[in-house]
Amino acid sequence: MQQQAPNASRSIAIIGFGEVGPILAQALVEQGCAVSTYDTKLDQAATRPQILARAQRSGARVADTLAAALEGAQWVLSAVTASQAEAVASAAAPLMKPGQTFIDLNSVSPKVKQTNCERIQQVGADYVESAVMAPVPPQGIRVPMLLGGHTAGAISEGLNALGFNTKPVADDIGLASAIKLCRSIMIKGTEALCVQSMLAARHFGVDERVLTSLHATFPGVGWDQGYEAYLIGRVAEHGQRRSEEMREASAMLSEIGMNGDLASAIADVQEKLARRGQSLHEDLDEKGRLPAWRTLLKNSDIG
Repeated sequence: MQQQAPNASRSIAIIGFGEVGPILAQALVEQGCAVSTYDTKLDQAATRPQILARAQRSGARVADTLAAALEGAQWVLSAVTASQAEAVASAAAPLMKPGQTFIDLNSVSPKVKQTNCERIQQVGADYVESAVMAPVPPQGIRVPMLLGGHTAGAISEGLNALGFNTKPVADDIGLASAIKLCRSIMIKGTEALCVQSMLAARHFGVDERVLTSLHATFPGVGWDQGYEAYLIGRVAEHGQRRSEEMREASAMLSEIGMNGDLASAIADVQEKLARRGQSLHEDLDEKGRLPAWRTLLKNSDIG
């Protein structure tokens, strides 16, 4: 990995080093940024080696405490799971100082983003919300992001200069996340519908006929070219994270007086198939792929 000399004006901390953190870290290091990272899994003997290995590959400096990771960072990127987003902002707030900006990448409800913003701004630091509008792999740092907050314009310019693909959409916190979650209801809902449709179709042995009918009704979508396999595979591989996002969508709907039961049901389907996919990781093929979707759906308790 070719690196430029670290630039002190581009000191960035990344909180959370699962799937997204290392991708962003490597791209930023290649742009000459000094990147530090902290993940709570560093505190666990079983998962610490994995985080250390990811950091070494990406060029990020590992900090053993959140405070050490944030020290001197110009920007703090929070890239944890939705369930941990509020806790991380709460823990980071008293450690941050004026001049630092907390960039919240997590898929949570507008209300959670607003709460996180209040906590960060109470100490004089800046807060910008980011809504990541597509899977980070394979686009990496170029994945589209919508930014919100009174400094979103300036932060967008700075991030884009480093190779990001961001767009400021609002001065108010919450609107970028609302765009993301409203879209996610459609995307994750389509995936959940496909899982249940194909599960029932397999039960009756009519899956090929259903797919043929879907192709006839929606030509060009790809129902004749394995589109169902793509949708089901996304759930099996990323359903846990997607289910957390849909629970945030449900919370968003409840916050505005709507019924969030549909979003919760989508989350349940995503989570159950994700567990099924995890149980089959020992059956990955030579290219590291999960079994075909018909194998993934062979247990009727998924629906």
